[in-house]
Amino acid sequence: MIVNGIKCNSQTEAVLNYLKTGKQLSQEEAYDLVGTQRLGAIIFNLREKGYDIYSLYCDGENRFGNNVRYVKYCLSSTKEQCDRIENGVS
Repeated sequence: MIVNGIKCNSQTEAVLNYLKTGKQLSQEEAYDLVGTQRLGAIIFNLREKGYDIYSLYCDGENRFGNNVRYVKYCLSSTKEQCDRIENGVS
């Protein structure tokens, strides 16, 4: 698979390359991007390898109109960018 113009040999590598661009990644986006339904497990493994990944908690609605809380991940080196996005500042 190719993520941001880089050939990736695994879903983990693809997720890491995506996060290195400074973007956030949610479970739904990860499924669309690399086909994984196990983003939490990939993030866990990356953290075990020493990557400092920040969890950003978001509120939204699911497809049934119910209020839900979900997580978006970004590398901590881009935490300030994550905070700006969380506060509605791009």
